[in-house]
Amino acid sequence: MTHTHVTVLAVLLLLAPVTPAAQPSNMDEAAIGPVRVETLELEPTVVKTGDLIIQRYRVRFPDLIDEGQEIIMLEDRMAPETLPVHPFEGVSLSIDKSRVDDEHIWVFTYGFRLVDPSKMTYLLPNFSFYYLVRDLGETIEDAEVQQVDGGQGLVRYVTTITDEPSLAIRDTIELGSFAGRSAFFRTLAWTVAPLPMVVWLVMLLRLARTPKAISIEKAEEAEELARIEAQIPIPPSIWEARRSVRRQLKTLHDMPPSANGEALAEVERALVISFRDYLQAELPDLHTGDTALDIQHYVEGLADGSRKDALHTLTSRMVAYQRGLEYGDPAPIESPGDEARSLHEALSRLRPHRRLLNSMMALVGR
Repeated sequence: MTHTHVTVLAVLLLLAPVTPAAQPSNMDEAAIGPVRVETLELEPTVVKTGDLIIQRYRVRFPDLIDEGQEIIMLEDRMAPETLPVHPFEGVSLSIDKSRVDDEHIWVFTYGFRLVDPSKMTYLLPNFSFYYLVRDLGETIEDAEVQQVDGGQGLVRYVTTITDEPSLAIRDTIELGSFAGRSAFFRTLAWTVAPLPMVVWLVMLLRLARTPKAISIEKAEEAEELARIEAQIPIPPSIWEARRSVRRQLKTLHDMPPSANGEALAEVERALVISFRDYLQAELPDLHTGDTALDIQHYVEGLADGSRKDALHTLTSRMVAYQRGLEYGDPAPIESPGDEARSLHEALSRLRPHRRLLNSMMALVGR
């Protein structure tokens, strides 16, 4: 009896009308917002250390210009280095933009690398795409930022062997920045490096400027030579020598005619010295050791003219005074006044303005 009831119940259930079950709502159609994201296939799905993982996202959004609105994708917020995709890191991004009728289609092609060395299957996390919907004329700052998420992808990590000799993979440990310390030590190195060369140059200059040691005899000779040179009087200028000659001629003019002996010898000695200094200044070609006769011979070789005559008058009297002093018998002077005036006239003819006047008179034939 029991088996009969079970069989009947089963038949009734099979004959009962089938009520359709409730279908899950389509998430893409139920999503809020005008922007849609399609996650394409990930390539490759099996990777090793350093392999580049390519993930493409197709973003669709309508053109709302005719409706007075505009959709702006915030590309800077989707830069690969800012994506929260640990244990992956974003290394590249390219965007292919196109338009079909009134719909924009952008394909975001991301390049990722795996930074976790554990051999297992990883899930590439999803992340958001940010955009603005603003009315035409509205500032971007006033528009509200909206977002839509992309899908995920599975990656299986199999080995750490890589074909690249040098691989730069971002570590998950942040060690900080040492740029400031590196710049400090680099500056210190460039500052300290030239110091040995500077010290060497300073020592070389000090060695070059150090006076060489000389013997005591040479030092005494140099000191004696310096003392003798200091005692040598500086030759007077031509103006000083002319004034000295005029003073001595005034002394000669004031002498009485009968003067002789020591007084006359003293006057003639002073005249010889003053004549010699004047002639050395007047005739630069003379040598310091020239005697009175040497000076007279030099004057005799000059060109004829009033200058030679005046110089001959002075040198002839200087030779006469010098000869008398050498023999101890001063040259007699019958009229000191006349001789002083004669020598003074010869000295006056040697003054620059008198020589210029004589030259001009010679040109006009007078």
